[in-house]
Amino acid sequence: MFKRFRRLRINPNIRDLVRENSLSANDFIYPLFVVEGKGVKNEIG
Repeated sequence: MFKRFRRLRINPNIRDLVRENSLSANDFIYPLFVVEGKGVKNEIG
C-alpha cells in the first residue's frame, strides 16, 4: 500500500515541488478546422 507523507504538504513551496499534476491556461489549445476554398467561414454552434 502506498502512503503519502504529510510532511511534504506543510510548506507551500514544498507542495509545489512534489505536486504530480499541474494545469494552466497555456496547456489548452484553440480548435482550428481547415476547409477548401478562400475566405470560407462556417460557424460551429
